[in-house]
Amino acid sequence: MQLKHVFALTIGMFTSALALASEVDFALLDANNDGLISLSEAKQVPQVAEAFRRLDRNRDGALSAKEFSHF
Repeated sequence: MQLKHVFALTIGMFTSALALASEVDFALLDANNDGLISLSEAKQVPQVAEAFRRLDRNRDGALSAKEFSHF
């Protein structure tokens, strides 16, 4: 594969990731308005659910706004 194709694919993937991150809003995922995102709430967005364990830095089973900001 030519370098320009690899570069174009990389830019496309990066742009898609930025678009997803800007569309996912903490308040929208926090369905019960308790200030935390549970795993069941995170499952609304598969990418958040997949990253949940990595993002839950204090291992309390929920994402705070600060932890979610790393998404």
